[in-house]
Amino acid sequence: MADQEIDDMRKRMTAAAEADAEAVQKGLPASAKLRMLPEVLALMNRNTYVQALVDPETNLLEAVRFFLEPLGDGSLPAYNIQRDLFAALAKLPMNKETLIASGIGKVIAFYKKSKRPEPAIKRQATKLMEEWSRPILQRSDDYTKRVWETAVYDPTRKRDEISDIVVPKAREGAAPGQKINNRARMLPGATSYSIVPQSTAAMPRR
Repeated sequence: MADQEIDDMRKRMTAAAEADAEAVQKGLPASAKLRMLPEVLALMNRNTYVQALVDPETNLLEAVRFFLEPLGDGSLPAYNIQRDLFAALAKLPMNKETLIASGIGKVIAFYKKSKRPEPAIKRQATKLMEEWSRPILQRSDDYTKRVWETAVYDPTRKRDEISDIVVPKAREGAAPGQKINNRARMLPGATSYSIVPQSTAAMPRR
């Protein structure tokens, strides 16, 4: 029953997207997708249908992609469509097969990179891309299960052997009376690290 209902919704959504495309070509307002939006959201937010919604066989997300794609004149769909569908997509447990079958990731990438969407929509798109990259790259959001890149660190290495230290140069054209300071400074703001150091020095025995 779930598959049948989702298949019916997918066909109707595709027809609504085609109707809006034809309306734009004729210079008429595109309203078919906006009228269907409450029904689409009611289906996508149904907890008992979660697995069927992301099933690549039913492929409802392909029709969602049609709803989010720019129209023939280059204009974006109504803001309500963008905002509400992005919010519904964020609740679904996406997998690699669904992303490939639906192509939904391509339109989300467009919203992330384009300058036309509203800032709030771009933030939603960026968050979705970050979440969806995990099943593709096989990364877990559990920090205890992540595999980190490592690099060898030898604390006994002499400082003069390190060749990649950048010494700041004195600034030219300083204002009269301005003191030039060449000492290294700590960068402001929080810093995150993605490489785990591995020490090669032997620990002293007690």
